[in-house]
Amino acid sequence: MESFDKDIITFLSSSIFKNLLKSHTLQIAQLNFIISLLIKIGIPFDVSFTPRTQRDDASASLTIYINPNTTVRLKFYFD
Repeated sequence: MESFDKDIITFLSSSIFKNLLKSHTLQIAQLNFIISLLIKIGIPFDVSFTPRTQRDDASASLTIYINPNTTVRLKFYFD
């Protein structure tokens, strides 16, 4: 469990994650990289995609599970 906690802290304090927080738009390659990184580190997450419609832009929602009581939810729109 200590290793998991360390991995979560490392990921959340990384420049990659900080840049995600600053941006509301995302490229598909960036989302794929984040997903690959989360899988490699072993951090549980969910991702969902909403396609573009006449009313709304395409978006992705990423939920990262820190522990049973804490989650980080991010919504991104694609460039």
